[in-house]
Amino acid sequence: MLIDTSAAYADIQEYAEQRLCAAKALLFSLSCMGINRADAKDMNGIADAAYLLLEDASDLFNAARKAAEREGVQNA
Repeated sequence: MLIDTSAAYADIQEYAEQRLCAAKALLFSLSCMGINRADAKDMNGIADAAYLLLEDASDLFNAARKAAEREGVQNA
């Protein structure tokens, strides 16, 4: 993922939150699956997607922190 480091803090923060919420939803779905009904391929796909979303969210939160410093945002 490429991050526009000149983007506004609020925009970057929103993108990070979107990815975090999507990852949480995937992991919730995974936790609701009965182990006897789950296909290993499906579980791997969900886990991989959640990992990528969380990795993106982490990178975006780091970029948001830098943008907040650049913009002088307090309590970011």
